[in-house]
Amino acid sequence: NEDGDHIGGITGFLYSVGKTVRDFKPSRCVIVFDGRGGSAKRKRIYSDYKGNRANKTKLRRHDHHESTLEEEQESMRHQFSRLVSYLDNLPVTFISMDGIEADDTIAYITQMYQDISKKMTVVSTDRDFYQLISPTLQVWSPIKKKMYDEATLIEEFGVHPANYVVYRTFTGDASDNIPGVDGFGPKTILKTFPELVSSKEFTLQDLQNKCKLLTESKNHQKVLDNYDTIDKNYRLMNIKLLDIPAQTATKIRGILNEPIPSLNRSEFQRLFYEDKMWSIMKNLPDWLNNTWLSLNAFAKQTQN
Repeated sequence: NEDGDHIGGITGFLYSVGKTVRDFKPSRCVIVFDGRGGSAKRKRIYSDYKGNRANKTKLRRHDHHESTLEEEQESMRHQFSRLVSYLDNLPVTFISMDGIEADDTIAYITQMYQDISKKMTVVSTDRDFYQLISPTLQVWSPIKKKMYDEATLIEEFGVHPANYVVYRTFTGDASDNIPGVDGFGPKTILKTFPELVSSKEFTLQDLQNKCKLLTESKNHQKVLDNYDTIDKNYRLMNIKLLDIPAQTATKIRGILNEPIPSLNRSEFQRLFYEDKMWSIMKNLPDWLNNTWLSLNAFAKQTQN
């Protein structure tokens, strides 16, 4: 802003959420972040989990001075804290549970509502969510600008959502520093295990049993030789393995059973002017009206 305070993280996120709400016109918007210590359980399985994120390079800034990494991290912490204050005044539900990652929280929420008739859309660039795809759940990738349902996933990857996590145990996940199995690219995986395209779940036990019967095959023997890696990756990447403490699950359900908050226009505007964000978000009244009024109407219905 005009005082030199970094506000790009706040405005960028608000614009992104606003566009999503306008595009999808949901009856409810739930925003989920990792909780403190959320990666601890997976780090106990694999100590280098997300190890590639420990020493991030500095963000590039167009300032008159070179910011240190510590200054960048402090700026992001401040912006995140401030962003939560903004979200508290919008008709959205914000959840961040200590001890679990956002993936686990979202998987639990989708499980809660899997029997309702309304369709759920997960908006994320994280491909782990493809394993949740069902007749009532789709995944929107904002970078690819592509909606993934069962047919789309099979068309692009040749894998059914029910077996996507097994497919991923071979490929690994570079963003989380999870190595895959050498020599198993997408074509080799599908050639070796064509069962992955089926809607019938192909479990790790099924995979192991098949390989034990075909040890003369180089690829099947390689799977047995690398089974510890495959099993580890499965436990790291399967977000349906909901190891969520009962107390945490109760808190999530309690938050979602509360009425959706209403738009607090005056407090949102107070924060906006306090942070001098007018140089970036130039048409705040239009943004609030065009984005949040319909969702605010749904919020009032939940309160009545």
